[in-house]
Amino acid sequence: MNDTKNFVNHIRPRFVPEGALRVLYTFCLGGVSFLAFIVLGVTGLLLMFHYQPGDNAFSSILTISSVIPYGGVIRNLHYWSGQLMVVTVNLHMLRVVWTHSYKPPKQLNWLVGVGLLIFVLFLDFTGYLLIGSQESGAAATVAVNILELIPVIGSGLAQILFGEPSALSGSTLVVYVWHCVALPMVAFLLQLYHFWRVRRDGGVRPL
Repeated sequence: MNDTKNFVNHIRPRFVPEGALRVLYTFCLGGVSFLAFIVLGVTGLLLMFHYQPGDNAFSSILTISSVIPYGGVIRNLHYWSGQLMVVTVNLHMLRVVWTHSYKPPKQLNWLVGVGLLIFVLFLDFTGYLLIGSQESGAAATVAVNILELIPVIGSGLAQILFGEPSALSGSTLVVYVWHCVALPMVAFLLQLYHFWRVRRDGGVRPL
């Protein structure tokens, strides 16, 4: 019971340091990143009703954008929310470095943040591959070729991460599952832990 109460108090404490409320200190970059993630989740779920991974990926996107009611709006929201999240997460990392917020006792949360940055970049890349265009096919081919240069595990790792994309389409079922299920779930759990660690380590404290 005490552990549950402590967890709730960390998420929603009774008192917050006045300095932690200064917008110009954090610029709300973490909150904006999480908001973009929520928009991505909602719009991505709606897109899943009509998107088809694989060889029909590009044509299904054209159908979503031009035939499905409000499909173009939803797809644009999804796309620009993804770009916004990439920008805000990178700026958030720069802010943490600038304010020395990675120092003890926050070094563990800094590592979690680095992991989240990697997940966000990979989510953005897999989203690009799911377009299913010739350009995304070329990008997938380059990524697979780079991974295959790794001795022993390279080919297996490329198969696990990308499947077998063609040069004309980077969209595969493997990439689709990574982008829509595995990566978002892990990223969501890491974000919850990240927010909890902020409270656990004393909140956001200006120098």
